[in-house]
Amino acid sequence: MISSSTGRIRFSAEQTAVVSLLFVVALLNYVDRQVLSVLVPVMKEQIGLTAEQYAWLVNAFLFAYGIMYTGSGLVLDRLGSRVGLALFVAAWSLVSGLHAAAGGFVAFLVLRFLLGLTEPGGWTGAIKTISERFSPVQRGLAAGIFASGASVATLIAPPLVVFMSLQWGWRTAFVIPSAAGLLWLPLWWKATQKSFVHAAAKLSPTLRDPPQPSGAMLLRDTRVLGYVLARFFGDSTGYFLLFWIPEYLSSTKGFSFAMLGKLAWFPFLCNDIGPLAGGYFSSKLVAAGVPAVTARKIVMSLAPLLVAVGALSVSATHTWTILATLGVAAFGVGVWAGNLHALPADAFPQEKVATSYGLAGSAGALGGIIFNYLVGYWTTRSDYSAIFAMLLLLQPLGAAGMWLFLKAPGNRG
Repeated sequence: MISSSTGRIRFSAEQTAVVSLLFVVALLNYVDRQVLSVLVPVMKEQIGLTAEQYAWLVNAFLFAYGIMYTGSGLVLDRLGSRVGLALFVAAWSLVSGLHAAAGGFVAFLVLRFLLGLTEPGGWTGAIKTISERFSPVQRGLAAGIFASGASVATLIAPPLVVFMSLQWGWRTAFVIPSAAGLLWLPLWWKATQKSFVHAAAKLSPTLRDPPQPSGAMLLRDTRVLGYVLARFFGDSTGYFLLFWIPEYLSSTKGFSFAMLGKLAWFPFLCNDIGPLAGGYFSSKLVAAGVPAVTARKIVMSLAPLLVAVGALSVSATHTWTILATLGVAAFGVGVWAGNLHALPADAFPQEKVATSYGLAGSAGALGGIIFNYLVGYWTTRSDYSAIFAMLLLLQPLGAAGMWLFLKAPGNRG
């Protein structure tokens, strides 16, 4: 049985159902966006896709993603998590399925842009849900479970996409995840049929803050600025793992398409463990009396040390040495992400959680576009040393922004 005490981490039965569905929605969200990255070797043969064109496809997604991250936050704060999240899941599932009908670069470019417009709502909707239905001591673990859905997606997507492509053709790799998203909708509607806001969330210190303006005016709140900086710099580490690891392994480390299906899961398994470990650790700190915002920042500040290990893969030649170093880095990315997604519910007024989260997500996408352009440039010159050198700087810069500006309510951390 799950305790209802606000000082306990354990979930109620209803919370367990909700967080399970949030896990699934994050998984579907990332499978849908990752299919193309796994299929890059096939797309090079099928439509003559070049590395620079692939960078354009990624940037089309990130550009729309950045615009709509803020927009989805406004939608979620207006419509609520139940309706808003359902609308966004339905929309991106349909767009993802349409990729199966694309036959060239221009068609993919349009569809990646549309996918970028629809997918941010999965994240703002989940964070809005966590802020409403979980207490502060539970949010780190809840966000970790949610974020681990994305990590599981990056784990299962390479072998799953390779299998579907080899068995039934590459187009099925877009259709099947799309159908799964549509099947998720009635389960969500049933699990959230009761209107509910956790008592501890109602009493959260952040709710006693003065009302905050929406949109860009939120940047006048230095806590929002700190979170924006964390995402502007830090999100690119996750985007690199998601969009470029398969390309890195195939083009630079000599992995065949079949090897990607058999071995590329390992870094993503490590990434899957990261949000759970990081979220649980910060929740334990909160349970021990550390302010929630401070606990998240402490754990996130440890993540860059793990990400730095990934740079060793550049000089590694043995298959499992390459995978192990990337695995440690991926674990660090997960530790960062699990706490990053819990922060808004702890730091901002509940009625502005999704808007603040969306604004920072837009900043993260903008940082990702800049980083992705440089990755595309350096990839064509096989200069992954420069790429990993930049990765070493990103999370420390994001952590510095948090410690400078993102204080706990009451200036406690």
